[in-house]
Amino acid sequence: MTDKNILKNGRSYIFYGGVCILVGVSAFLFGHSLIAGNDAARDIIVTVFSILAGFLIAIMTLLGDHSLLPGGWRVAEKNRSIIKVKLVRQKYLFYQYLLTLIVIFISTLTKNEWPEITSCLERIYFGLATTAFLLSFRLPAALMDVQMERIEAVIGARRSKASKLDKS
Repeated sequence: MTDKNILKNGRSYIFYGGVCILVGVSAFLFGHSLIAGNDAARDIIVTVFSILAGFLIAIMTLLGDHSLLPGGWRVAEKNRSIIKVKLVRQKYLFYQYLLTLIVIFISTLTKNEWPEITSCLERIYFGLATTAFLLSFRLPAALMDVQMERIEAVIGARRSKASKLDKS
């Protein structure tokens, strides 16, 4: 991946992330009536984020598995910064999943004792959940990118080892 592609992808991630945050803030501000006291919606959010967290860990494991990189240490060194950027991005999404689940847990604990705090926590977790869910739409593309980069690297490694007759 060239520096130009990395910059272009970085800008698209920033733009998409900004849109997701704006939608999450809108859910926080205007969506309370959808989530207030809605135990079924809360349970669905918990289930979805539990599954997404597991899926995200699988992606992070694939990203970080150096044994799947073809070639020697030079190839791994070349790809290290790209892989690190992707892992950091996935790490923060995982933290957002956990933060959403923590706020839901606290909201459940405070439901009977402090309903006014619970109301605020419901707004917070609905905004967080909306943002995280929208950011999760990038996960399949991230997984596909990882696999395509590995395929390209394998093809490149095999081409360099091919005989002169195979190259023509």
